Amino acid sequence: MKKLLYLFLTIFLISCGSEQTANISSDTSKEISTSSIKVTAQSIISQMEKGNYKEGELLVRFKPGVVKASAMTHQHIGSAVIKGFDIVPNLEHVKLPEGMSVEEGILHYMSDPDVEYAEPNYIRRVAAVIPNDTFFRNQWALHNTGTYAYGTPDADIDAPEAWTITTGSSNIIIAVLDTGIDYNHNDLAGNIWTNPGETSCIDGIDNDENGYIDDCIGWNFANNNKAPMDDNGHGTHVAGIIGAVGNNGNGIAGVMWNVRLMPVKVLDSNGAGTDAEITSGIQYAVANGAKIINASLGGPNFSYSAYVAIATANAHGVLFVAAAGNNGNNNDLSPFYPASYDLPNIISVAATDQDDSRVPFSNYGEISVDVAAPGVYVLSTIPQGLYRDKDFSIGTSTAAPHVAGLAGLLMSYYNGYHNAWFNHHQIRETILRYVDVLDTLNGWIRTGGRINAYSAVSSLLAPTNLTASATSPTRVALSWSDNATGEDGYVIERMTAGESWILLTLVPSGYSSYTDNTVAGNNTYTYRVRAFNNIGESFNSAEATVTTPAREKNGGGCSIGTNQNTPSAMANLAVLMIIPLIFTVIMRRRR
Repeated sequence: MKKLLYLFLTIFLISCGSEQTANISSDTSKEISTSSIKVTAQSIISQMEKGNYKEGELLVRFKPGVVKASAMTHQHIGSAVIKGFDIVPNLEHVKLPEGMSVEEGILHYMSDPDVEYAEPNYIRRVAAVIPNDTFFRNQWALHNTGTYAYGTPDADIDAPEAWTITTGSSNIIIAVLDTGIDYNHNDLAGNIWTNPGETSCIDGIDNDENGYIDDCIGWNFANNNKAPMDDNGHGTHVAGIIGAVGNNGNGIAGVMWNVRLMPVKVLDSNGAGTDAEITSGIQYAVANGAKIINASLGGPNFSYSAYVAIATANAHGVLFVAAAGNNGNNNDLSPFYPASYDLPNIISVAATDQDDSRVPFSNYGEISVDVAAPGVYVLSTIPQGLYRDKDFSIGTSTAAPHVAGLAGLLMSYYNGYHNAWFNHHQIRETILRYVDVLDTLNGWIRTGGRINAYSAVSSLLAPTNLTASATSPTRVALSWSDNATGEDGYVIERMTAGESWILLTLVPSGYSSYTDNTVAGNNTYTYRVRAFNNIGESFNSAEATVTTPAREKNGGGCSIGTNQNTPSAMANLAVLMIIPLIFTVIMRRRR
């Protein structure tokens, strides 16, 4: 009798176990290993300098059969597991303890005999967009291959990478306070601002009643007329850096391919202008919708009038980008205005060369100069449809428009057009935070870095592919694609049907999943996830909706169904066949 009962229990335990366990069992005979590749800590570390990777994270794979030992290894190092991967057995995405570098983490893990390998969590980028403009190969400031002016590869602002996200927008108006612009230049004409308030450019009437007759394409304050044509060349060169039409098979590409360049001529043919003209130019730009002003000009004297004009521009949401000056001076001690005015909408720009070094002529200042940008041998447009990389190409005058163009890219992507609503202060802080920090600039300027267009524009890319799965009546698992490169973490919000959004939690940077254990059965929930940093938030990702089951699903039992594998189905069938036999034997014994 006992033997029969033991037999029954054995078959029952084999056949009526958790269906979930049967379904997730893997065929370890098909597991792919890297044992044929010689992997050492040194071979992995030697590759690190070739790419960017997530700080504080590793991908760690343990050898087959030692998964339980992995918990002890993580505990010993002080790391935490973010997630595992079904497609690569024994692989875990690991968060290192605070203060431990990626290299140190690799050395710790690779010293463990149970670890097959530990490698950085490398960042992969979409392929760069290279425009077909004739002379783009010479625009080292945007894309430095090391072949122009004997430069250093990648000593540039990573414009092609940024262009995979945005190439600008005709909604963005950038005023060029300078010697004017050759608005007939074939590489600029398509991006020149036109005044929508002027119904005619030749009727001699101030149609929009702004005090300037026939100001169809800006105003010439140096000569007080409606034609802000460049009679010096400097302003056209600056304008081309910001917004020469890109990918048109002609000439060069601006930092922005699409923009509206407002010609505001405040300097004469000799490149000189007064504070009255400059103040008038700022007033005109603000009144006519410019959101960015580029001022590649300046001098040593403080002007209260110009200060108030720029402060008023700040009140109207206008960013003011200014050249730091070309005297090799410390602006902290000998200010250069307007770059040195202490106003929150000003970005003061120093110059770097094709090797990412601060050029000797550039003014500097650890307090008053914010950031650097390329400022030598910069190829750009000049009047009469021509191009030049000398004469006008050397100076912080050419560095500033790179920053103005980057500000335009950020505004075109984050300032309302994707529901992010970044204001001009947030645009400024994004530019300053996401720089390439350089030893050559450390201690010379505030950020110690040269602008990086891709890092800035991609810093808060919205997460995508948000999914929500109810794993039980009281548990919902979320996962999403992490696209941002500069997030501090993720905001997770939840809405129950018929109610308002609530903040559920904040998830640290580097995580792309979360489990909500605060739900109830038989309810419908909608989730949304946004990247955030200390500057702002991304626009909303696609929302995901899920309905939780009313009660726990039966995880075992002896039913035979289509979801079972063959062994468990046969075992269940055996149970169903043997139960009558056991019952018959028991009844006979009782007799």
